[in-house]
This record gives sequence, C-alpha cells and structure tokens, in this order.
Amino acid sequence: MSRLALLICLLGIHAANPADAADPANEPAPWPQFRGPSGQGLVEGAIPTAWGEGKNVAWKTPLSGKGWSSPVVASGKAWVTTAIPVMGGGFSLRVVGVDLRSGEVKHDVELFAIAKAVSLHARNTPASPTPAIVGTRLVASFGSDGVGCVDTVTGKVVWKINSLKVDYETGPGSSPIPYKDRVILPCDGADAQFVVALDAATGEVAWKTERKAAAKRPANERRAFSTPLLITVGKQDQVVIPGAQCVYSYDPETGKELWRVTYTGFSNVPRPVFANGLVYVSSGYFAHELMAIRPDGQGDVTATHVAWRFKKGVPNVPSPVVVGGLLFMVSDQGMATCLDAKSGELKWTERLPGTYTTSPLVRGDTIYTFADDGKTVLFKATDTFEQVGKNGLGGRIQATPAAVGDSLIVRTESALYLLTEAKQPGGKK
Repeated sequence: MSRLALLICLLGIHAANPADAADPANEPAPWPQFRGPSGQGLVEGAIPTAWGEGKNVAWKTPLSGKGWSSPVVASGKAWVTTAIPVMGGGFSLRVVGVDLRSGEVKHDVELFAIAKAVSLHARNTPASPTPAIVGTRLVASFGSDGVGCVDTVTGKVVWKINSLKVDYETGPGSSPIPYKDRVILPCDGADAQFVVALDAATGEVAWKTERKAAAKRPANERRAFSTPLLITVGKQDQVVIPGAQCVYSYDPETGKELWRVTYTGFSNVPRPVFANGLVYVSSGYFAHELMAIRPDGQGDVTATHVAWRFKKGVPNVPSPVVVGGLLFMVSDQGMATCLDAKSGELKWTERLPGTYTTSPLVRGDTIYTFADDGKTVLFKATDTFEQVGKNGLGGRIQATPAAVGDSLIVRTESALYLLTEAKQPGGKK
C-alpha cells in the first residue's frame, strides 16, 4: 500500500474516534498517562503485530534532544517531553505535540530552561517522566526542575511551578497520573519524601502527604521512582504508590493514608498492577521481590495482607502485566516469567534477547515486549511460552509505547513512529 493510501486509511480510523479531535474538558484522552487509560498496559485496538523500517510505518518524525517519557495522546496529537542541550551544559525542557494524521510537529513548547543538568543515571534523562492528561491540560513533570502544564488544543503554557524540590541523585523518574481534575505525583528523594495532588487547571497544591518510612535509612536508600496506580476497592478510590522501604495506599481525594506494607527495597521503578482482588508491587533494590497484596486493610498490614511473594527474575524497571489469572513480567536482563496471579505459582520462564527498560503491553491474548535495542518479541498470554512475532526498528527504545485506535506509537532515541497495519479496500488486511 502507498504512503498516501495508508494515511487515508488512518484518517478514517481517527475520524471514527471522537477522542482524537479536540478533547472536551470532560472527555478522557485516548491514552492519558503512562501505560494507558487503566495504567496497566492494556490495549483495546487491533494494533499491528508486524512492523519494521518501511513496513507498516504510517509516519516517522525525528525528535530532538534527550528524553524517555512515553507518548500520551490527546486532542489528535501524540505528546512527549524532551530536553534539548544548550551551551554551558544546560537544557531547554520542552513538550512536543505531533499530529496523529500527518506526523507533523504542531507544538514544540519550552516549559523550563536550566543552566546545568543534575547528575543522571546512565539510563535516565532530564525528561524521563511521562506527562498526564486531564481534559485539555497536559501536565509534565521534570522532577525538581519543575512541573508545567500546556493546553493540548493550542499548545499554550497554562502554568508552571518549581517548588517541588527533592534530591533524586540520579534524575527524576516518577510520572504524574490523572485523578478527576487533579494530577497526583510522588516526590521521593534522598532528602525528602512526599506525594502531592496538584490542581490541573492552576498547579495549586490540593494536598501534600509526607512519606516517613524511609527517613532513618541512608540517604540513597530513601529514593523511589515509581508511578502511582489508581484503583477502586468497594466504593473507596485508592492511589497505591510504592516508595523506598514501603508501599502506601492513600485516599486520592485527601491524601490520607489508608494502608501500608513495609519491605526492604528502594529505587523502585515498576508501576503496580491490580487484578483478581490483589495489588502487585515490586520492592526495589536489594530485595527484588514481587508482592501480591490484598488492598482492603487499614494501617500497617504487612503481617496480614500479603497474599504471596516471589523473588526470582523480578524486574528493577519494567512493570508487570496481568491477563486473566496470569501475571507476566520481564526483567531488565530479559528473563520473562509467568506466574499464577492468584497464588504466585511459577508457570514458566523464558530468556528473551536483549535488555529491557520498557514495560510490556497486552492486546487480547498477545503480549508485546520492547527491548532496549529496538527489537520486539510478541508471545501468547498463556501458561506455556509461545512466541508469535518478532520485529524491530532502527534505534534504541526505552520509552513504553502508546496505542490509539488500531495504531501503535513508538518512541526511539531519535524519532516517533506511528505503526499501523496496511489495510486494503473493503477493510481486508
């Protein structure tokens, strides 16, 4: 199929999805946060299973600067953050909006200019946290360098703050998440640990809660980089946020702590997942333990509400995914593991090629994994390992892809891709 015909096909896909137009303030964006609408890597559209340079690529748009934020989608655009180097060792910290139909950069907006970059981990950048969408507001965190908001329709800056100062030592990692008219953002540094809720319209602090479990640990063991997960248990909304030495659940309306589980671990990155009445949480460095927690307790439930623990092949960075009664995870070193999600029983392990920073996505019964070197492996979400696809793009991938309609949005170190399977007249592939 020609590039023109493919773009016409895409126009038909997006025109059928009103969320791809200018989003009304009360209508959710199609991919509003890290790992999608649920925050758990679940994809509904019939995204492609095969691609490569020149194959099922609707467009490829170069990206300048450094950044590993994942794409989010709102107002007919894919949005990422980036850090453009400037003279003297500083960076221009920016948000970029790319038109979904054409791949044209519609907005390239500076939110902050910093004279000198903080010390960064080798896998990190000044623009690694993924933005969150609330209505037509895109809220982007650059850690202690600032949090800012742009309008997703016009690209205009709405507000900026730089008051959330903590020493991450290796750069920021936690992403904000949307909740009603707010975003919720953890700030777990070596010197201070707290979580805040910000009004998405103004940037004002709605609530702020200190996180004290790690206060007596060495400074480098107080840090954490996980992204919150919103869940509902009974009639109570909860926001679950792993931190150094402890995972906490809060009332997202008030910031009041609901329950907590303590452990030995820090520098947590994986986002929790929630299924089968359990929250699955990774403990972080030293322990490398995956815990399944019943989220219906109050106070310190360490001794009463941990359903099971698993300690082999637990990732430091990639988040797990749950499909039905099975949990799947891929370690940083490429060890894929399948567990019974209710009992923690090991079903299988399989070595995948490469190393991994991204989190898996799942569409139907197929799991998509994206290695750092740009290669991908697709396998069935079953209790026996069955590989069903292998693809690749020319460039490193450390940002978890996004999905919109039947298309996959992939960020490499130098470009943003829209991947979609070529369709023939009459809807046949």
